[in-house]
Formats: sequence, C-alpha cells, structure tokens
Amino acid sequence: MACGRSSGVPEAFVDIPLVDQDGRVIRSSFFAGEVLVLNFMFTSCPSVCPRQTRLIAETRVHLPDHVAQRVRFLSVSVDPENDDARTLKAFAERWGADVPSWRFARVDERTLGELSKRLLVFEPGAPPQPAAHTSSLYLFDRAGRLVQRYGARASDPERLAREIVALDALGRPQARHGDRGVDAAPFRALRAEEGLR
Repeated sequence: MACGRSSGVPEAFVDIPLVDQDGRVIRSSFFAGEVLVLNFMFTSCPSVCPRQTRLIAETRVHLPDHVAQRVRFLSVSVDPENDDARTLKAFAERWGADVPSWRFARVDERTLGELSKRLLVFEPGAPPQPAAHTSSLYLFDRAGRLVQRYGARASDPERLAREIVALDALGRPQARHGDRGVDAAPFRALRAEEGLR
C-alpha cells in the first residue's frame, strides 16, 4: 500500500499489508478519501474487545444511510497466530459486522510490530501480547489525518456517530435543499486518554 497522505490514506497504513476476513488484501482505495474508524482487537478477548465491537456496531446504527455507506470501519487483530480469516469472519458475522464498509483484518507479527510503533498499539513497557493491546478507538478524517483518539471509557454511540457525521461533512459540497445541516466544528484537541462522556 504505497500511498501518501495526499491520497487520503492514513499515514499509519502506508505500506502496511492487511488481509481481511474474506482472505482478500485490503487495498488503499478502501481508505482513500473517507472517514476511518479504527480499533485493535482479538477474537478470544473476553472483555474490552466485545464492548468496543458493540460500540462500533451501535454507532453504525445511528449513522444516516448515506454516511454509513461512505465511512470505513477497520478492526485489526493483535493475535495473528490465532485469528485467521475464518476466525475473523465468524467474529464479524456474530456481530452483524460482515459488511463491505467494516473490515476485520490480520497482519503478520513483523507488520504488527510496525503498526505498534506508528499507533502505540501496545501499552508502553508491556510485552506485545494480545491482552496488552490498546483499547483506544481512532478516528481519521477524509485526508487520512488522525483527529481523535478515544480512550477505553468511550461508550456513547450517538455522540460518536454525531462526530463521524460532522467529520464526514468537512470538505464536502454544501448541503442540498432539504438536507439537514451539520455542525462540522465540534472537534476537541487530540488527547490520548479522552473518553466519550
């Protein structure tokens, strides 16, 4: 995936090979020019991952259809040894998340290490084991810039949906007659441990 930020691909994913739950390579066109919601997970996680997957699933329900079709969701496994494509597919189906706009991906150990450097996937000082992965939710704008990192307390799907809608509206043509206007300026400064309250 050799693309620069000008293409709308998040810099963290440039030259990162991702394979989705259908065994297909995720191409840069999946990201380019659209809002991206990213999290890290593993399918045998007993606590945080199911909660966060539920938050994302509920957030999608609160998005207007035209936004839900554009926004991209990416859940990357931190357990490449056990989360093969079939396991990820079953996990996605269990959550009603096996849809074109939401991909569950795996990477090899080396690539996971590279992603960890770029996005602090594992807690500082912790060994790179699945249970030590970050519980943050990342929000990238349509230019591929990280604009928000929600902490583990993120729990309000309606608020997250509003922020996604506002971010999606930035830079798009003015609303047509009959469309609801969107306040596209509610973003706070990026703070690593901020949660949705």
